[in-house]
Amino acid sequence: MIALPEKYVPPPAGVTPVGFLAWLVRRQWTTVLQGVVCDVIWLLGLALTPWAIGRAVDEGLVAGDYGAFLRWLGVVVWLQLQHSLIQGLRDRAGSINFARAYSRLEMVLARSTSHVTVAAERALAPGAVVTMAAESWSATFLPINVGSITSALVAFITVSVLLLRDSVMLGLFVIVGVPLFSAASFLLVRTLNARSEIAWGAREAMNAVALDSVKGLRVLRGVGGEQRFLARYRERSAELRVAGIRLALPRAAAEALNLLIPGLFVAGLTWVGAVLVSQGQLQVGALVAFYGYAGFLVLPVALINQAMTVAVDARVAARRIIGLLALQPLWADGAASGRMPEPSPEEDDLLRDDVTGLVVREGELLGVVVSEEGSARALVDRVGRLLPDVGEGSVVLHGRRLEDWDIAVVRERIVVSDPVPFLFSGTLREVLDPWGRHDDDAVLAAVAAVDASDIVKSVPGGLDVLVGERGVEFSGGQRQRLGAARALLAEPELLVMHDPTSSVDAPTEERMSSGIRSHRRGRTTMIVTTSPLVLALAARVVLVVGDRIVADGTHLGLLESHQEYRALVMRAEGVER
Repeated sequence: MIALPEKYVPPPAGVTPVGFLAWLVRRQWTTVLQGVVCDVIWLLGLALTPWAIGRAVDEGLVAGDYGAFLRWLGVVVWLQLQHSLIQGLRDRAGSINFARAYSRLEMVLARSTSHVTVAAERALAPGAVVTMAAESWSATFLPINVGSITSALVAFITVSVLLLRDSVMLGLFVIVGVPLFSAASFLLVRTLNARSEIAWGAREAMNAVALDSVKGLRVLRGVGGEQRFLARYRERSAELRVAGIRLALPRAAAEALNLLIPGLFVAGLTWVGAVLVSQGQLQVGALVAFYGYAGFLVLPVALINQAMTVAVDARVAARRIIGLLALQPLWADGAASGRMPEPSPEEDDLLRDDVTGLVVREGELLGVVVSEEGSARALVDRVGRLLPDVGEGSVVLHGRRLEDWDIAVVRERIVVSDPVPFLFSGTLREVLDPWGRHDDDAVLAAVAAVDASDIVKSVPGGLDVLVGERGVEFSGGQRQRLGAARALLAEPELLVMHDPTSSVDAPTEERMSSGIRSHRRGRTTMIVTTSPLVLALAARVVLVVGDRIVADGTHLGLLESHQEYRALVMRAEGVER
């Protein structure tokens, strides 16, 4: 058996949708070839059965040679036995091809979305990636259908040769008629493709509304907006239903042709064959075989039409995937060496923000008060390099511009903890320590530092409890504490915490502040907040008004000497109370 997932290999750069599908098949050509061989043997067993029956009738029953009859009967039995035996191998090959393609496609989507991250959010519709992950499975059926269409063509050629041997007219009738009538199915390809695109877009729009409503469910409930979003979802759902109905029409026509074409051949071949038998130009056994061929042609025609439908759906999915692959990350990889330089002996500055003049020193706990929330968010984004368009050269780390460092190095050395952290699904241990670097004692120590031990004790299983996506089991304050613990366990060179205590009460806030200071002792921590309980524990506090620093000192010193600082902090304290 092949172990999944296999080693990841990225698709070729600049590949087209058709090229992507071809690459998907080539990556598993060995099992695709196995499937083709099984499909060909499986279908040839059915194709040759009418021929063997015809020989049994003509050479055995009609000629009165029962030895020949038994020999040909043995051939019929053998063909049916090998058909039955190969069926299991065929199904196995199909399952393996599907699983390999599905795994490879999932890896491509996961790697691509994690690579471009914010670029995907900016360039694609909100529901595009979700729809892509849910609907791209159609492309995974393509490796299976390689065997289906190959076997259908081989069987068609075989039947045509057998027909030509017994009757040129009937052979030409099949050779010309089947492709001619089957061409009617291919006339539906353009319509299928266009309507599949429309249905895909409608599905993206519906998923986008669903994602928006889920993300803002708490806010929606607070303002009574559930009915508004429900109405929007119903509108998008209705559009998808209409698109689905319009797509179903050409698909239904394709299915109807699957029955119509073979039916016409059954009637045509039987009628023409009966006329030839009555005129003495065709033997009875050959007529029986022709009737069997006509019934058999149902299968290859159906397989070809099935492959056509799968190819249309797969091409629509591939076009969306190529759009994702074509996106460039907002941060270039490999901008510089991964090794951080040693700080200068005569300078203990770790980081400098040239926009505000903010200097962060090695090993300090720095409190930053910003007069406007928008400016606070912009400062955090610059320092953490969370956006690519925050201004080149505005932040210097260890004497070198932040954008000159490889983004992976920046992410390792600088960690930003948001006020509303995103918690992924998994066990609580995996949520807190997604890198798996720490033992349970270290994890619980970080949990205790942010006063979250009660959360771990209150859930069944402790660190082994399963957490739903976004941590839906926890309150806002609990999620905030768990997010802070995760940030501590990252152990970055610089930890930037943005309002880490905004969702907790005053006693918890005081314990969190003290615990964070103790846990990060000797390491650099920058906390952007207006909370006096947090600022009181900072070694140094700076006040930023607009885009410049207007005060620098201790919390108590600024309370006494700076009126604007005092107003901001007291206002925050009043809100909290």
